[in-house]
Amino acid sequence: MSSDLRIILKGFQQFLLLSLLVTLPILALAFDLIYMQHGVINLDQGISEYSATELLQETLLFCTTLSFTYTAYKDPSVRHFSVLIAGFFACMLIRELDGLLDTIQHGFWVYPATLVALLSIIHALKAPEKTLSAFARFVQSRHFISLSIGMTLLLVFSRIFGMGELWQGILGPDYERLIKRVVEEGLEVLGYTVIFYAAMGYLKSFLAGRQATTKTADEQQLYSEHIVCSD
Repeated sequence: MSSDLRIILKGFQQFLLLSLLVTLPILALAFDLIYMQHGVINLDQGISEYSATELLQETLLFCTTLSFTYTAYKDPSVRHFSVLIAGFFACMLIRELDGLLDTIQHGFWVYPATLVALLSIIHALKAPEKTLSAFARFVQSRHFISLSIGMTLLLVFSRIFGMGELWQGILGPDYERLIKRVVEEGLEVLGYTVIFYAAMGYLKSFLAGRQATTKTADEQQLYSEHIVCSD
């Protein structure tokens, strides 16, 4: 099999994988809306913190955080950068768990999130050159593009598309607010799914790069650029 055909087949594999992943938000929402119904749905607050949709969001965020934590643990050359990124997603995970943390005190999530953010930033600042170098290599990779798309869906598109004024213009002033909330949740979990896909791609490249250290000098050079050069 030629190398070109092998590359094309790998591209189709990535397409199929991403196609399967983006069905997860739909399946989670369908489970909550069709099977759970009143158990996890509130007309005023939308989907409950204990729904399959929320659980999926938290699981994706946890796995994303874990992937960057693993690279930080295994490779000193990207450790400071990876800790910074892992800390960022850990803060997002803590924010998603606010319903659980509110049982301790309302708004309690701010305290652990602030602690994690400070520790991550302080660690990254201990070696600013290494942090910036690893960050720059990551920005050049296709994984950064996927991550950017996921973050844009999560932080920008879902917020704009969920504006009440927009839905009033579409459905009138007496529109069912649950519809808006379900759409928002769906877009958010889609964003988390794309972010997870990017993190897994980065982790795959990292693992492939580590294997290259046991092979030829050319492959060792590939390892030194594993953030940019991915399978």
